[in-house]
Amino acid sequence: MTTTKGKTTPEKAKNNQTIPEFITQNKTPNEKLIPALEKLLPSSLPVLRRIQYDCAHPRETAHYVVSANLISGNGEKVDEPWIAAYVDLFAGRETQAWVYSSLEAEVLPADDDDDGEKNISDFSAVSQNRLNIAREQFWNLLQFIHRNLMPAYLSHLSEVDDKLNRREEEGNNVEPKVKVIAKHKAPAILLGSLHTGLMKLLLANDNDSYTSANFKSGLKVHRYDTSPYVKYIFPSKVFQTSDGQSNALPQGYYFGRNGLLPEHVELVKSRTHIPRERKTLLNMPSVVIYYNGSSSFSSATESPPSASPIAWGFLAFDGSLATLHVEPEHRGKGLAIALSKEVMRRGMATGFYGSPEAADLSYAHADVAESNAASRRVMEKLGGRGWRWSITWAVVEVLDS
Repeated sequence: MTTTKGKTTPEKAKNNQTIPEFITQNKTPNEKLIPALEKLLPSSLPVLRRIQYDCAHPRETAHYVVSANLISGNGEKVDEPWIAAYVDLFAGRETQAWVYSSLEAEVLPADDDDDGEKNISDFSAVSQNRLNIAREQFWNLLQFIHRNLMPAYLSHLSEVDDKLNRREEEGNNVEPKVKVIAKHKAPAILLGSLHTGLMKLLLANDNDSYTSANFKSGLKVHRYDTSPYVKYIFPSKVFQTSDGQSNALPQGYYFGRNGLLPEHVELVKSRTHIPRERKTLLNMPSVVIYYNGSSSFSSATESPPSASPIAWGFLAFDGSLATLHVEPEHRGKGLAIALSKEVMRRGMATGFYGSPEAADLSYAHADVAESNAASRRVMEKLGGRGWRWSITWAVVEVLDS
């Protein structure tokens, strides 16, 4: 056993040496972690893109955590499942951790024609031995986060909580049109874009239903999506244009040159139930559409008028389409499809998510509620078919024994 930040960290003996169960790869992610994730694309997309974005825009509070068997394993350990995560507890009420298990690359995508529980992706086709290894890795990872990373975050919260609460109440002069997801409280954490197969590994028994909410001892699940989200994958051919120019829009509509402007942040926040900080919305690659009512403004290089945008979308830090919105009076004109393509085209061209020249690696993705038929039709018209699986957002808390 070793001590990290005053807490014991489990270790395993090997060749008369001890290695930690988990290793942080912030300094050398390109040596083993990123290549390993790229090898398993597209199943590894969310955590890979989140790490790549952080490499371009590093956060001091972020950790790239990977099970030691990927970095240090040899012999029989090489073929074992491994687990990796991007963790930043200081993201607060936004997604704090993306977790990926190599088992995700071993399962087939969900069938479009399946209904109910059959449409919830799991690892039922994986051998029991590999399943047990992955289950232990995931549970140990959650304990590692709770034991080694949570104390610093709790200490930070005790110092700044009052300031944060005041800041959240200031500056919002736009009436919200939707109810925002409730804020969770530490030491619970928000896991994002989590494969439902991993979520099922937290159940008390293998035979329990995904929707049973009967989770293992020592874990409190505050919420998760019993009706999950569907993952859509988009290869670069879906969003790249042949001439490298912007996607076409109907007459009278045009793309803003600079994405979301600061003066429009509150408008965007008022239209989504997903809580995002002002800084987050301004830092994510974004595209907005304006309406001029004529063909006089048609170029993405023109400056926006004083009017507010009528549609917008973002490429989130994990490379997914996010907060895609078209104002009701402008729907039914194909704007959502053109906007989605442009968000992915511009976002992937930034170089924040790996090299834009590597077309075979330039996937983007989107998460749509299974029950949202309209948005799913948009994703399918875009070409988001084929490799897909179900995911959830979950607020979980490791309980102190």
